[in-house]
Amino acid sequence: MNILTFIKRVPDTSDTDAIKIDASNKNIEKTGLTYKINDWDEYVLETAAQLKEKLGGTFTSVTVGPKDWDDILRRALAMGADKAIRIDEDVSTTDPYTVAIILKAIIKTLPFDLILFGAQSEDFGSGQLGVMVAEMLGISHATLVVSLQVENNVVQIKREVEAGAHEAYSIMLPALLTIQTGINQPRYISVGGIRRAMKMEIKEMSLGDMGLSREAIISRVKLEKLDLPIKGKNAELIYGTPEESAEKLAKILQSSGVI
Repeated sequence: MNILTFIKRVPDTSDTDAIKIDASNKNIEKTGLTYKINDWDEYVLETAAQLKEKLGGTFTSVTVGPKDWDDILRRALAMGADKAIRIDEDVSTTDPYTVAIILKAIIKTLPFDLILFGAQSEDFGSGQLGVMVAEMLGISHATLVVSLQVENNVVQIKREVEAGAHEAYSIMLPALLTIQTGINQPRYISVGGIRRAMKMEIKEMSLGDMGLSREAIISRVKLEKLDLPIKGKNAELIYGTPEESAEKLAKILQSSGVI
């Protein structure tokens, strides 16, 4: 089985007080920020590694970004990827449709049975990219996948829907799936795996290498402005019996004009 995984590098925003909007009002201040692999993509890599161990074949990891994005590709290689490809293009403020055009072009050059994306990214969180790529390729797809098994050219999946319910599907390969967190437990990367990954090649490609021009990837969506969320007032805890708490809550809602 030939598996393609698409991963992304994102700012570590665990310290939210460190996030500031830059002078353009269209991006965040990056000085002093640390970066990591997108959380959903950890589960993508583990899913691919487990499938390769069980079924054999190849596992290729791809990202679109500048040179310093090589670190997440090294992580993919340490987790079992056979090949790593970086498309040298900064798409940090680009809409998903434009990125999908780029990814469609690289996929057309690679053998694949199964394509894996994270369900969404931690920075923009649109959840659109994988579905757009599948539609452009004209292949079957499913989102928010929480379990999967492959047998006889068919992938059996369960996907997450509202209220904790799951839907089950049988999908013929080739197919594209977006992976939800919790589908597995991403493995610990050993020192040996890291050393091996550091010796492996990361293939760098340009738009021209894929037959794309700058004019072919003009965004359809224009980012006008970024704003940080307004911080609300401190929370107020209500204590007492259920009756006392209900009475206090009613007074608060009345005084604020809610009721």
